[in-house]
Amino acid sequence: MSDELNINYTREAFMNPINLGVLLVSTLTAFFMTGMGDFSSLLLTSVFGLELMYLGIVPKLPRFRKKLELKKIKERHAANNEKELFQSLDNKSQKRFLVLKHLAKLVQENFEKLPYSSQGLLDNIGKKIDELLGNYLTLLDLIKRYEVYLNTSLESSLKEEVIRQIEEIKTLESEKLKRTKARRVAIMQKRLKKFNVAKEKYLVCETHLETIEDAVRYIYEQSMTMSNPEEIGFQLDNLLTEVEETSQLIDDLDQDILPEYTTEWENDLDFDSILDELSDEVQTEIKPAKKVKE
Repeated sequence: MSDELNINYTREAFMNPINLGVLLVSTLTAFFMTGMGDFSSLLLTSVFGLELMYLGIVPKLPRFRKKLELKKIKERHAANNEKELFQSLDNKSQKRFLVLKHLAKLVQENFEKLPYSSQGLLDNIGKKIDELLGNYLTLLDLIKRYEVYLNTSLESSLKEEVIRQIEEIKTLESEKLKRTKARRVAIMQKRLKKFNVAKEKYLVCETHLETIEDAVRYIYEQSMTMSNPEEIGFQLDNLLTEVEETSQLIDDLDQDILPEYTTEWENDLDFDSILDELSDEVQTEIKPAKKVKE
């Protein structure tokens, strides 16, 4: 398993944040106590001795290895999912993602040139940028789904069918048949409203994409003359909080396309106002089509 996943258990144990934190605190403590004679040397010797014992024991523990292997497998699956998402996008969206990924790579290269004392914070910023790229890819996929939904001729067909059904209802005498057809009109009206909701959410997604693009460009510009890494970290935290709406948008898409029917819809119907509104919209859509044919 370790060969397949290419895991260096000793390195992973050493790079554990808790281990690095203990080493850092111990080293700083010894440094500030250099005036206390042999105590500083004794402390450093003890710390390094314990570290060697830690690196000799922990990497061989089955529990540590199992936990690390599961973590690597999850990371690999996440990478595969991102690859599948990327391949499902059209050329334009793929290009947008690759441009942003290239900028993120340049940011990392600029970070590597900064003093070692800043690397801990900059590594954290790098992880946030990677998370931002993952969210960006998800948004591109979501945009694609909305475009497929909105670019169909279903909306126009629904409008025409609603008009036809309402005109037919007005000629009926059977109350039972009227109620049946009114129920269908109510459902179609709700479906039409969902198109408007989808259009709004599409614009929200596009705005999120543009915000991420602007943020990564800004970080790239800042990384060339970096003066305050903390400010960038704070801005990234705010941005990631905003982009968390992505998962909610994905859930909303399915709910909007397949709304749950309730009998209350029928009571809200105003056939005359619906006819006036939809007739104008249908006529507006038909006129440009005729001009194109001519």
